Formats: sequence, C-alpha cells, structure tokens
Amino acid sequence: KIGVPKYVKLQTTYSLRIIGGSQVSTADVIPHQAGIISTLTTGWSSICGGSIISATRILTAAHCWWDGQSQAKLFTVVVGSLTIFSGGTRMETSDVEVHPDWRSNMLHDIAVVVIPQISFSNTVQAIPLPTMAEVNLDFVGYTGTISGFGKTSDAQNSFPTTTALHHTTVTVISNAVCQQSFNVAIHGSHVCVSGQGRATCDGDSGGPLTIVYNQQRILIGAVSFGSSDGCESGSPSVFTRTTPYLNWINSKL
Repeated sequence: KIGVPKYVKLQTTYSLRIIGGSQVSTADVIPHQAGIISTLTTGWSSICGGSIISATRILTAAHCWWDGQSQAKLFTVVVGSLTIFSGGTRMETSDVEVHPDWRSNMLHDIAVVVIPQISFSNTVQAIPLPTMAEVNLDFVGYTGTISGFGKTSDAQNSFPTTTALHHTTVTVISNAVCQQSFNVAIHGSHVCVSGQGRATCDGDSGGPLTIVYNQQRILIGAVSFGSSDGCESGSPSVFTRTTPYLNWINSKL
C-alpha cells in the first residue's frame, strides 16, 4: 500500500480522476476549480487540478511541477470551464512556487502557481482558505467535496478531448484511520477522506477538497496521493492539508 501520486502522463497507459462521482452540470457549481495541463521537459504532457485562491494565484500539488522524475516546464491553466482541453479562460505560466521542503516523498506536496490576473464571475471565483483561528481543527467527520478532470475508472487509459469536470462528496476521516490503509507515514500535514467507492484518481492531483465551515465553503486540502491498489480499491484519498501551510501560502499571495 504505497502512495501513488495523483497525476498522470497523458501518453502512458498508467494513469488520476474522480471515482464514483458525477459530471459537473454548470461551471458555477465549482467556480474555484482550475485545470492544469503540464508540458514536461521530455515533451510529454500530464494533467492536474488546482484551486483559485486569488485573482493571480492557483494552489496545486508540488508533484505536478516536479515529482522526483519528471519536471514540468510550462503549465496551461484553465478556469471557468467544464472541459480541460477546451473552453474557459486559458493562460500559460512557468512561474511556480514549490514548497521549499518538497522532496517527492509525499510530504509538503504543495505549490502556488502565479497566473496573469483573471476576472471573477459566477463561473470563476476564489475559494477562501481556513483562517488562523481554524488552524488546529482537523475537520474529521465533515462532509467534503472533491472535484477534478481525472480518470473516472481504473480501466480508463487515456484522456479524450471531451474530458470533463467531475465531483463527488466524501467524509473527512482521522489520520489514524487513514494510516491503516498505507505503509507510508500519514503526517499531520495530510488530511484524508473515506473511500467507499468515491475517490480521487489520476489527473486529479492538486485539486480541491472543500468543506462548509461556519456557513462558508473553505479549501482544506489539495489532492496528493492514493493507494497503489488503484483508485477503485476503496482506500482513502490523501490530500495536503492547507492549515499547516497558511503562513507559507499567504507569503506567496
């Protein structure tokens, strides 16, 4: 049960996407969702997700930029679209701030992407981060929403041009329960959600885990990794928890 990063090279059969979810009907349902098409130095491509946290910043996973083997050289960021390969507002950037402690070892898997300023609308909105008053909350038991352009089954081995945004609801579980499914250490900087037929999968990396807290939807995690047994194994999905990184994120805004 090793951790498997939730991104995928488009030209390989090994491939991350929402399992057990449904297609998002209109872009205003998850207006903070960003899609990222990554061009690697090898010339290959991969896809990831992200969250709009300001008019010029996207939060994503560090492994979308560098995973210890593959290095990206360019991100095409897509906002306000239900499809990742067409529509919406599309911007290219290579300005990516990876967390300084990221070493491709499942820890500190977080990055801030700098984009040209975008205009907010009903389909493009920033998602609030937790406040410093909420920094010590674990959110266990809360219902979360996960979303992404990734695979919808383990059997899927390509991303068609019609690849669309999917979402589903999950439950935040304790790290102790989560640890039972993994040989790699689950740290306080991780947050996990229960599987039960719903999970992130290849291509979802960096995408949002949100909950409603104090009547406001907030971003508590970015997709990091899942079980090597596959997206449909029923194992938990693991996210980088945003609260330990609030100071770092805010320093990049």
